[in-house]
Amino acid sequence: MYKFFLYLVLTISYLGLAKALSPSEIGVQYLQNEKGFAKILKDKSVSVILMDTHTTGFLIKTYYQKYRVISNYDNIEEIIVRTSREFAKKNMPNIGLSLYRKLDNKEEFLPVPPGSLYIGNPEYGEWRTTKSGTVKWIFWKAYKDFPKYFGWGKWRPTEPFFQGLRSSQSIGQPYYGLENEFGRNGRITRENFPHFFRSERSKQISMKDLLIEYFKENF
Repeated sequence: MYKFFLYLVLTISYLGLAKALSPSEIGVQYLQNEKGFAKILKDKSVSVILMDTHTTGFLIKTYYQKYRVISNYDNIEEIIVRTSREFAKKNMPNIGLSLYRKLDNKEEFLPVPPGSLYIGNPEYGEWRTTKSGTVKWIFWKAYKDFPKYFGWGKWRPTEPFFQGLRSSQSIGQPYYGLENEFGRNGRITRENFPHFFRSERSKQISMKDLLIEYFKENF
């Protein structure tokens, strides 16, 4: 009986502490699904890349996602939001992909390789033929750092890649590249987002660790 009472007290204490540390009370915003990005991100031009995902809690699990946000052409920041269980689970295969894009108030929600919003847009770059005869997308000098922000490494989009992207978008299907180079199992994502794959961890971390990481990166 005593053990049961002790367990009950500990459970109530845990739930009370979890409520006290609720992200809504410490400034971490909540995202139910992809439709909620517009409420969090007000810029006219924005591309959101899923960098990481976390789960906290033992009895009651809370889900978080970390994003790299590229807005207003040259403003780069990283944010952490709390998400619904369904949204977090649905996007586990989409690490390193762009989950949300907006350009001229037109929104896109299909998971695609990062930078897809800008490929083929002459405002940002052009198609060039390399010495080997391959046609690749190259950004203008003003946007030369974009590949680094996107996590492309030395890879650059080719015309067949772009055609595959357009084909997937036309049927509303997530796109991971011609050879599945992107996403959780993609070679390029694994090379350029090593933090997520360092130990293939289950992402069970404490609220304390999450907040320390958040404030280090944002303050």
